[in-house]
Amino acid sequence: GLSLIEVLVSMVILAGVLLAMARFGAALAHTSGTARITATAAQLVADRLETVKTAPSYAAIESLYVAMESNPTGYSGYTRNTAVLRIGGEPTDSIDYKIVTVEVTHAGLDRAVRKSTVIAPF
Repeated sequence: GLSLIEVLVSMVILAGVLLAMARFGAALAHTSGTARITATAAQLVADRLETVKTAPSYAAIESLYVAMESNPTGYSGYTRNTAVLRIGGEPTDSIDYKIVTVEVTHAGLDRAVRKSTVIAPF
């Protein structure tokens, strides 16, 4: 009878360890998937900001890049929004610059990936 109890106790301990490992594996898979989606979103943001920085002219930034893109080429499920806010720029203003903000969303993200940069006239 004593060896039967020992076998049952060891089976319960083994079952607990296997359940814990399964939970850890599921959490690891979820975290890895989310990290991949976040890294892709960050790359989409960085690519757009670098493209805006190479604009042919300061005046053309809004007309060329302000847009809401669903499923950018090769990235289904992502949405990229580019916005430009101009500060100053009137003949009486002493300042003139544009704040370019790019935001990428995906169903697998808890919150959007967003980055901004400032571009002055060139």
